[in-house]
Amino acid sequence: MIGSISRPKQTLLMHLIVACAFLIPLSEFLSVRVLLATVLVALVVKRTKGSFDRFMTSGWDALLYVFILMAGLIHTDNLTVGWKEIETSLSLLAVPFLISGIAPFRKEHLYRILTGFTLGLVLSSLICLIDSWVSFTHTANVEVFFFDGLTRVIGLHPTYFAYYVIASITFGLYLLHYERDHYPSGVVIAVVIFLFFILMLTGGTSALVSILFVLAFFVLKFLLDDRSARKPLLLMLVMALILFMFAFNEWSRGGPAERTDAWERLVLWESALVANPDPIFGVGTGDYKSVLNEYYLSHGMIQFADSNFNTHNQYIATYFANGLLGLVCLIVLLGRPLYLATKNGNALGTIIFFPFLIFGITEVFLGRYQGVVFFILLHQAFTAYIQSNKHSFSLKGV
Repeated sequence: MIGSISRPKQTLLMHLIVACAFLIPLSEFLSVRVLLATVLVALVVKRTKGSFDRFMTSGWDALLYVFILMAGLIHTDNLTVGWKEIETSLSLLAVPFLISGIAPFRKEHLYRILTGFTLGLVLSSLICLIDSWVSFTHTANVEVFFFDGLTRVIGLHPTYFAYYVIASITFGLYLLHYERDHYPSGVVIAVVIFLFFILMLTGGTSALVSILFVLAFFVLKFLLDDRSARKPLLLMLVMALILFMFAFNEWSRGGPAERTDAWERLVLWESALVANPDPIFGVGTGDYKSVLNEYYLSHGMIQFADSNFNTHNQYIATYFANGLLGLVCLIVLLGRPLYLATKNGNALGTIIFFPFLIFGITEVFLGRYQGVVFFILLHQAFTAYIQSNKHSFSLKGV
């Protein structure tokens, strides 16, 4: 039976989960192995009173999504690709299993995960900057500071990195508005400014739209709050970040920071929608690559086929591979934590999860371990916290 475990073992489990969160932005190789080790530890420790209900209550939507992926193997010709997709998605089950062992899941647990992740992100950002500076001294090519040139040393796609950054910036701004005594304000402000600079180097259009939503939230909070609850310093910081974002975007036009591939994405989206022969069940979990490449070749898009481009849209990719059934499960998986956060007045959860809806429009983030584990870790941490503290929410708290 899956339930809570004794307090010392919960502490050990929590340390391992935080270590995994810390390693996510640093090394996929290490974070995968720490996650696996944590699951093994959770399997061998003796669990106290509890039941399977906790796991199901927390992770039923993730379980449903994985079930749809596995069902998609039934009408799949390429089982090798299909099983690799399942393997990539296994953390959707592993993380709920781990989080279910910590009960009750308190704010301190949530903050430790977010803090550990942010510390790892700051360290990885410093490593990226140092590597880019070394490259620049040898090549005098300023592009090493932008996009994949910046993140190549850690082997992380810049778009994923940008969304990691957005989550940590959101956490920092939230602390400054709601819980200024939790961490030293000067340290939080410094981290937010540093990560915002990194975001400008790595972020594309969807990332900028997402961070603008986050910043707009805090501007509105200032305008709508009572005078006594307003934080003028936070407003000044947010306005400075907005101005810097627009100034940087204007400077980058035609320069090294400009990347325009919107037309490619439109073609990719249309291709997947037209190439899907079965709107209900899709082409199968393992056949999405081969079927899409066949469509590219038959329609003269040789470069897309050679590059093995996916749809660059999570919603369309799921519809293409698993049909409308998969799309419904995906919407439930993405929307559930946002719904729970909004329903229970959890401001931090609302502003952290909304950008995932935008992220899904331009990237297949559940197609890579880097995206899967990041999403499900936040998903389960917030879901577990909300379910453990339903009675204590307001928009003035987490």
